[in-house]
Amino acid sequence: MQKLGKQLPTSFAKDFKPERRLISNLLKYALSENSGDKHEISEKTGIPTGVSSGKVEPTIHYASGMGLVYSSKHLDKWELRLTPLGKTVLEEDPYLTESVTLWLMHLMLCRPYKSSKANEPSQGIADQWFALFALGKLRLGNCFSSGEYAEFLSERLGSGSDRVSMANLILRSYEEESCLGLVKALEKSTDITQSHYTLAAAPDNEELYPALAAYFILLWDEFFDSTEQLHLEELIKTTYLFSTLNWTKEQSSRWLDWLADHGVVQLDRQTGDTLVLRTTSTSKVLKNIYSELI
Repeated sequence: MQKLGKQLPTSFAKDFKPERRLISNLLKYALSENSGDKHEISEKTGIPTGVSSGKVEPTIHYASGMGLVYSSKHLDKWELRLTPLGKTVLEEDPYLTESVTLWLMHLMLCRPYKSSKANEPSQGIADQWFALFALGKLRLGNCFSSGEYAEFLSERLGSGSDRVSMANLILRSYEEESCLGLVKALEKSTDITQSHYTLAAAPDNEELYPALAAYFILLWDEFFDSTEQLHLEELIKTTYLFSTLNWTKEQSSRWLDWLADHGVVQLDRQTGDTLVLRTTSTSKVLKNIYSELI
């Protein structure tokens, strides 16, 4: 129940996008440490479901992948509980409207998965998201079509009849404000024949910096839990942090300096490879996520 970094099933979305309103309703339900089957959860949250499909279970998977709930299923019963991040988000932004919240949800869904198998190719918590936002620039280039993204998914996940619809669902999630459209992580352009997409950089401003600090420390917890000091290059390579943010070296360096100035880390640049010493707790960075909002 306590494990945050569970990898989501390949087809967890079931053709349903991550709707902010439904995720918000699920967080309020999980606040009471509630458990139930999908029909009971649907009745209490207003999340629609049916006999063989519906939005309850995809919404649970989305919230789990975003690091907002702990989830486990035994037979037909789901047990849900808020994570520390989920508690902070529900308290500060219960309707999931702040850009800070939405960027965190997006980044957590895009983060890598810590596999127990040595030398296994990198995968993501939600591998479709990880493939696009962490690996996409190298594999797809600066501009790509939905068809090219679907082909990339087929290469990673195996060919299947749902790869095109899967790619389209994820891309549309960033076009609709009711989902993740307010994140602005993708830019869309359309010509006479088809639409093209460009991966956008995360905002480089101090309003978002505390949330990125929380994301950084949560990644540290997942991948380097018992370690206080690491080489920066190892951190970057393992977590795909700056690839997912799509930042330049200058932007990355500016944010690292901010982390040091605010007591999150200490940086030792005297050696060839910068050393990063963690100097804060997870609870503190979670508490400060919304500290720069006016």
